[in-house]
Amino acid sequence: MTDVDLEMFVDPVCPYCWVTSRWVVEVATQRGLQVRWRPISLWLLNREGADPTSSLSRLHRDGHARLRVMVAVEQALGPEPIGALYTALGEAIWEADAPAADGFRAVTEDIVASRDLVTPLAAAGLPVSFADAAEDAAYDGDISTSTDEALARVGGGAGTPVLSFGPPDGPAFFGPVLARVPEGDQALAVWDAVTTLASTASFAELKRSQRELPQVPRLARVGS
Repeated sequence: MTDVDLEMFVDPVCPYCWVTSRWVVEVATQRGLQVRWRPISLWLLNREGADPTSSLSRLHRDGHARLRVMVAVEQALGPEPIGALYTALGEAIWEADAPAADGFRAVTEDIVASRDLVTPLAAAGLPVSFADAAEDAAYDGDISTSTDEALARVGGGAGTPVLSFGPPDGPAFFGPVLARVPEGDQALAVWDAVTTLASTASFAELKRSQRELPQVPRLARVGS
């Protein structure tokens, strides 16, 4: 993939990544942008001091395993199939029905328990044998390098997602963190606002603590 306009660093188990990515796809379709999808591991970002037995840590480890599959595909076939693969992984996780039990813990346990890599690989038109990469630590070095690069581009202290404009030397953001997918003209308006801020060298940060849960089917019973 050449002349990339944007690199988006994602972890499949981050619902905010998923929502933001659907906005990026909407904008890329309307503006003809070239997007490269790259791994950033929530497991690597949060494992220090974390309880490895907690449901959140288990979810992050599960996301890391899915990132191994993404890296394996890219190593074998290049970056072009990764957008379709990430879409298939995200649909399997976040567009699935909510579990019967209420709460985020029930969601995380359900995601980990129901991991199916064969179906997303097939949906993306990829050999299902790549599913074996989920248990192969040989891909961890590339995930770590990509995660470190995402943090370096935003100056550290970031989470997911990270957007890098005109990579590798252009500006980068942690965010935007979106709970709903802007569509049509609104998607473009948000994009223009974000890229205007990105191109303003003196701009540092814009943040508010109030946050809506991502509006995806898997989280329909969280907070109810």
